[in-house]
Amino acid sequence: MTKRKDDAMTDRDLDSPEEIAPVGDDTEGADSGVVREEDLVPGWLALLVLVLLLAVVGLGGFVLRGVFTQDEVASPTRYAIAEWQAKVDQNPDDVENLLGLGYAYQQNGEFDKALKEYDAVIERDAQNMAAMYNKGVVLLQLGETKQAEDTLWAVLKIAPDHALAAKALGQLYIEQKHYKSTLVAVDPVVKARPELADLQFLSGYANEQLDNKAIAIERYKAALKYAPDLIEARDGLARLGGGK
Repeated sequence: MTKRKDDAMTDRDLDSPEEIAPVGDDTEGADSGVVREEDLVPGWLALLVLVLLLAVVGLGGFVLRGVFTQDEVASPTRYAIAEWQAKVDQNPDDVENLLGLGYAYQQNGEFDKALKEYDAVIERDAQNMAAMYNKGVVLLQLGETKQAEDTLWAVLKIAPDHALAAKALGQLYIEQKHYKSTLVAVDPVVKARPELADLQFLSGYANEQLDNKAIAIERYKAALKYAPDLIEARDGLARLGGGK
């Protein structure tokens, strides 16, 4: 078969200047394979993109999952619930797993589920103070004050210097204006652990309301000794004329 002249590849075809677009050529094909200054990404922009990319990666899997897919972004508490639930499924009688699941539910505002897990802990360990205290706090959040009160007192029966239980009870009694009950709850802990400024303040406030001025001043001053920025104690001293 004979090739036509215009189909034949000759030395002139390879070297033809029409096939090589010179730099700066304004023809339509001139951009092919040519890098111009305006096509380059500025250094500052490249650096900014890198910083933003590192920041997004640093936020962890939850953000990346939400950014790159249409899935609902999981919150840390939902992730914690799933993680603790998996542990409970593997070992249903492990009190630490049950306690962790209960606390994850509590942090997520699922109080009924939290109570269920705390009760499961207490069934297996009747004196587990973490489960008892957390149960008391959840009951307070649910407005079950009588049950909460009983539960928190049960904690103090086991550990009379349990500061968190004493504080929760003290705050409850002050809200109810049961000032003598406040002192019954917090004063034993104040004597055992005087550095607890919050409890010193609660005792001071209850004594102030009971017109025990000297003791109230003493408690307010003790609170400020350990927490100089405790405004409530400073205000209490000002009300009673106790100075600094």
